[in-house]
Amino acid sequence: MSQPASARASQRGYTLPDLLIGMALSLLVIAAATSAYGTSKQTWSAMAAADAVHANARVALRNIGAQAQMAGAAYLKPNKSSDGQFTAELSPSEDLGQAAVAGVNGTKNIESLTLGHWHALNTTDCQGNTGSTHTSVRNDYKLNTNKELTCKDLNLTSSTYQALAEGVEDFQLRYAEANLGTQTIQWKTANQVIDMTQVLAIEVCLRVASTHTVHTTKPSSSRKGCQDEALPSDGRARRTFKKVVTLRNRDRVMP
Repeated sequence: MSQPASARASQRGYTLPDLLIGMALSLLVIAAATSAYGTSKQTWSAMAAADAVHANARVALRNIGAQAQMAGAAYLKPNKSSDGQFTAELSPSEDLGQAAVAGVNGTKNIESLTLGHWHALNTTDCQGNTGSTHTSVRNDYKLNTNKELTCKDLNLTSSTYQALAEGVEDFQLRYAEANLGTQTIQWKTANQVIDMTQVLAIEVCLRVASTHTVHTTKPSSSRKGCQDEALPSDGRARRTFKKVVTLRNRDRVMP
């Protein structure tokens, strides 16, 4: 007994054009999903790189800022009579052996900043060490050839420079020196400063890059480096950070 025509029609499969159209639509969906995933992954990678750049700059600037605020500071010393009275011990001078501000102007791996404070004021150096027996802590900051901002206590002969932040391509410094005769303040490089005891603030500039390539877009032409140079177009995330650190222990240099 033969089946009705309506039953035979309901059992028909897909035709070849139907299958081709279905496959084409499936491929379009897969391609769109793959593209969206690639875009999302690239965006996430760029955001992670930018966050790492900011984190490195933040660590370096916070460390320098904390040490700069103690530079040249006085500290309280209890009287020997143990009567509860204190005397303020001051640095008699700011030469190489005392708490001081010093700097070297030069190429990227020569430029350096030294910030000193009395050991009795705070025993911690830029690396977090507290074991020094010297009367002062003198932290020196400079770049190494691995694009890392490093520091060490110059008074510790056994100490070596340790990295604070990676991806630092440039480290530049300027010093705000007061001129008491003209009652003016002028920004200068270290080799232009006449008297470091008259420096009221330090401008720190860092050009920081991501450690790997994250995209192929060109940087904005409005963004410049520490020396007003154009930023490289190699696909790395880059930012230039500038911070002015006021030396609060020099607030009475200018009358």
